[in-house]
Amino acid sequence: MPTEIKIPAVGESITEVTIAKWLKADGAAVKRDEVIAELESDKATFELPAEADGTLRIRVAEGETIGIGTVIAELDGAGAPSSEAAPAAPAA
Repeated sequence: MPTEIKIPAVGESITEVTIAKWLKADGAAVKRDEVIAELESDKATFELPAEADGTLRIRVAEGETIGIGTVIAELDGAGAPSSEAAPAAPAA
């Protein structure tokens, strides 16, 4: 199941932000805590880190202004895509 990436609350009076720049491309493999985007409010610029390892699926375009809590991307899987499927772990 994909991990949703939502716009976090970045300040008490901030209700929306603009995606200033995606630092990773759609389909890119990212690691947890790696900065994937820069967000701008009327007061400051913030970095948005990935919440988990996975493949980035961008849902909101650069330059769009969106509200806090909006899903802007998803992370699929547990890391970079590979040519081989990982074997299922046996039941304990």
